[in-house]
Amino acid sequence: MKKKILIVVALLVVGLIWYVPRIDAPQREGSMDVPSLAGEVRVLRGEDGVPYVYADSLDDALTAQGFLHAQDRLFQLELYKYLAHGRLAEFIGERGLRNDRIIRLVNISGFAREYAARISDEERNYLQRYLNGVNDYIATRKEEFPLMLGVMGHEVQPWTMEDILAVQQFRVWSSTVNWRQELMTLRLYDQLGAERAAQLAPITINPDDPRTEPGYTAVTGLATPDDLQLSYDDRLFSDFNPRYAMGSNAWATNHLKSTGGAPILQSDPHLDARNLPGFWYPMAIVTPRLRVVGGATPGTPGFGVGRNQHVAWGATNGYADMADIYIEVVDPADPSRYLEGEGSVAFTYRTEVLRISDREVEGGYRTETMEIRQTRRGAVISDHGMDIGDGKMLSLRWAVPEYAGADGGNRELMSASSVDEALVAIGKIATPLSYIVADVDGNIARLGSGVLPQRSRGDGLVPLVVTDEDNWLQRIPVGEMPLQHNPGKNWVGSANHRVTDADYPHVYTTHFSDAWRYRRLMELMDKEKFSADDHWAATTDIKNMLAEEMRPGLVAILQRDARLAPLADLLESWDLEDDKDAAAPMVFQFLLRNLVAETFADDMDEDLLKEYLNNQYYWKERFLVLYQRNDGNWFDDSRTDPRESRDEMVLRAGRITLDELSSQWGDDPANWHWGDAHSVTFFHPFVPGKDAAEWIGGGVHRFDGSSETLRRGLYLFGDNNYEARSIDSLRLVMDLSDSDKVEAHFPGGVSERWFDRWNMNFLEAWLNNEKRYWWFSDKAIAENTDTELLLQP
Repeated sequence: MKKKILIVVALLVVGLIWYVPRIDAPQREGSMDVPSLAGEVRVLRGEDGVPYVYADSLDDALTAQGFLHAQDRLFQLELYKYLAHGRLAEFIGERGLRNDRIIRLVNISGFAREYAARISDEERNYLQRYLNGVNDYIATRKEEFPLMLGVMGHEVQPWTMEDILAVQQFRVWSSTVNWRQELMTLRLYDQLGAERAAQLAPITINPDDPRTEPGYTAVTGLATPDDLQLSYDDRLFSDFNPRYAMGSNAWATNHLKSTGGAPILQSDPHLDARNLPGFWYPMAIVTPRLRVVGGATPGTPGFGVGRNQHVAWGATNGYADMADIYIEVVDPADPSRYLEGEGSVAFTYRTEVLRISDREVEGGYRTETMEIRQTRRGAVISDHGMDIGDGKMLSLRWAVPEYAGADGGNRELMSASSVDEALVAIGKIATPLSYIVADVDGNIARLGSGVLPQRSRGDGLVPLVVTDEDNWLQRIPVGEMPLQHNPGKNWVGSANHRVTDADYPHVYTTHFSDAWRYRRLMELMDKEKFSADDHWAATTDIKNMLAEEMRPGLVAILQRDARLAPLADLLESWDLEDDKDAAAPMVFQFLLRNLVAETFADDMDEDLLKEYLNNQYYWKERFLVLYQRNDGNWFDDSRTDPRESRDEMVLRAGRITLDELSSQWGDDPANWHWGDAHSVTFFHPFVPGKDAAEWIGGGVHRFDGSSETLRRGLYLFGDNNYEARSIDSLRLVMDLSDSDKVEAHFPGGVSERWFDRWNMNFLEAWLNNEKRYWWFSDKAIAENTDTELLLQP
């Protein structure tokens, strides 16, 4: 009897193993009809599921790209569409409201409608071909829609041109983060006063230009009314927006520095990529005139990073400042008007109605109405969750609706045949990035993209008081954007650091990253030749240059207290690598966080301190200057009678750190491991959370690196939580001397479907730093093909 039961159980297990992957699986072999195609398209896939699209024209390849994105990522497409239109709460409920409010204020949907009439015929065709493919899948393959959409009861509607443009512009907006820095500067101004707030202004450093090394920079443009007393809740700040805005590394070595005799380009965009199956969609397109492989982004055509036969490209967030906040004044004689100097201007108004999915109410939805006032600069954001001085308002102005051109640039970049052509294409791109490009002839370059206003006053750090003069003169000309072209050092790179020289003539941004990752890259590049293996190793490098700078002083101070001597010993013997199995990086990160928090706890209320700590780019370089100069004005705790010095504050932070580590992991430092605090969780967006991640996600994993290392593991200092949020969403090395492949992996998979073997098939390789390959040549593609799907008109 037992034997029969075991046989039955075994058969059931085998049956489930066979059946479960098939209940949420699309057709990927044989043939299927795609009505918008002009000719047949072949889709070849290997064991990793990466599609290689063979088409007779680029138009058909783009249609196939849209079809495949819908086939493998329809839930993700719908999520992006609802995000972009400010309808996320309609899709996922209450937790989408914060995203929706700011998107409605910015009016991305309204801009998408207007922009649809502005684009060129070539751009329209490019977008329409992709759109046709998405809609062909929606119209013809309803029986294989992802299971999660059925569970939600979500009805998929055909996409429109405005949807594609809204997704594009949402991604541009998501990289436009400087306006948040302006709001925080106002809060610093209000709580600390102008003089002390000026002493905390961000320091931005371009290590290629020694003239940008730290000075005691003051905040400029502080033409701010007294007693503005800004306060606000978090309704304008989205959990979804920041995942696109975090950072990245990218660099290239030219033909003289690369071992293969042709440039090698590396790109690893840093995003909140913890949602499976990941932000990127790996694929290749092959036509008689064009061959491209790289990372595509579902929701838009083309490739975000990649290479063709002639050119490779990657990008980082350049943080170019494309948005300003203005302090406006209501006309005291007529509240329906506002002042511009001595003149009075009427507000314009619009109404936005948000739908929120709610199963507790009849019909399944409730609504929230936003009445939005607008000035000539933009929406009055202070009407929505803010409290400021009487008669004052804050408006938000975004450069893209004013300056975006008729061509998006990505189409031209994908087909560029030289660095010079790539630079022209990048000049059309509205997203504020630092692009790295290289071509087979040995040329390399770094160029800033984005449509930046040329300002006559204000530096973008502090909201500007409105006068009768418009401080935006025009868009900064493309020829005056930061450019490094074939430099004598034979390499170019960006790690979100400052890319402008000391004498750059325009306001570019005050929100560059601290320069530690770029300094480490400079150190690694200090060798005659760089191979593809060297590029890959640099991508996953975990040396902490900030720790190297601070360690001698920290060790000397901690050694004065016998109880803290073990911490000093750990730091002194540390190899400076943020290794998940080591104790020293844990000591350094906890100590740094506690030191900064204790230094400023007497100057800021709890909410502002949390926000300040979470804005690392604002304070990290500045704090090092205060630390190195032993600035007693900041290290003294005004809440206590004795006057504290920097050294006493380090000792205080050390005691807090020792108590934290001991209480959580015991008194023996041998049991302290950075990865026990610094982990990363990969979860399904439909069911987030650590518990669910262990069942239907990618699990919780101990993680190397930190905010300061090339292998990024950025956490939020203000949350007192060391879990990595911004990580390498893709690691890609493209050797232009290698015509067969690129080296790449990412923390996810090709397919979003729950039970698909390609749902997170690259995750293990990413966690283990294992190289994977995406093929480029016909021969390599053919040798690694397992399945073929024929798409027919």
